[in-house]
Amino acid sequence: MPAVTVVVPTRDRPDRLERCLASVRSALQDSDELIVVDSASVDGEAVRAVAARFADAVLRQDRSGVGLARNAGWRAGRHDIVLFTDDDVVVTDQWVVALASAVEAHPDTGFVTGRIEAPPGLPFPRREVALKRDPQPQVFDRSSVGNLGHSASLAVRRVSLEAVGGFDEALGAGGHFRSAPEADLFDRILAAGWLGRYEPTALAYHEQWRDTAQIVELDFGYGVGNGARLAKLVRADRFRARRAAQDALWDWGVAAAVQEWRRNERPLAKAALYRLAGTVSGFVRGLATPVDHGHFRLAGRP
Repeated sequence: MPAVTVVVPTRDRPDRLERCLASVRSALQDSDELIVVDSASVDGEAVRAVAARFADAVLRQDRSGVGLARNAGWRAGRHDIVLFTDDDVVVTDQWVVALASAVEAHPDTGFVTGRIEAPPGLPFPRREVALKRDPQPQVFDRSSVGNLGHSASLAVRRVSLEAVGGFDEALGAGGHFRSAPEADLFDRILAAGWLGRYEPTALAYHEQWRDTAQIVELDFGYGVGNGARLAKLVRADRFRARRAAQDALWDWGVAAAVQEWRRNERPLAKAALYRLAGTVSGFVRGLATPVDHGHFRLAGRP
């Protein structure tokens, strides 16, 4: 198996970070490297104390933003395959091997997403957040929309990251547009001529720690980021933009709200409507934001 770089961004969650890093470390070979990037934690010393026990390198970013942190991590790494996960995720022993092997086996593939489940044996929330549990492998191209996977369980070929300039730092937690960094990355990698894949044997567990009120707030942010991503697509790839807009506005918006209402899940119907409103807001704001080489350019930001 080829050696890999694993990047874990984190911000002020040392307890969750410790569980994450312990699981990643146990899945690595001696030739692999683990890089933790502190995304402007208030208590940076607490984060560093945990990260230093497991990581080969600990980086600090004084400006928050998950895209900024991920870009700093992969650029500091030395291997041709880069894996990403988040500090509220625990990976299984075969996670690294499964993702790296899938990338190596398919030279036409720019990225591979992994299977993400809720931790077994824990109370289940009213709605899942950032899971992908399809049982069969999948192949993605420019026509593929919906849930392609998440940066909580992701492998990317370094050359494809370099070709598209990595993550758009305006997207995602801590960014100007609060989500959708991986969907936007997938859009640009697919547009550059690569395929994507989903590998269900690359299993990780994402903590479901948000309550319903937090999910409603999160969903508005999901909408904002996805709307901004759509604003990019209408300028760069009208074919994909039409398919992604139907998925965002109808499947993940109106239809989802109606479904939750019929299930008598009023808070989740509200969350879907908030997500729809966020999508419209993010789209309008995204159209007003310049794009340079596929990345948003914000005033006052490099």
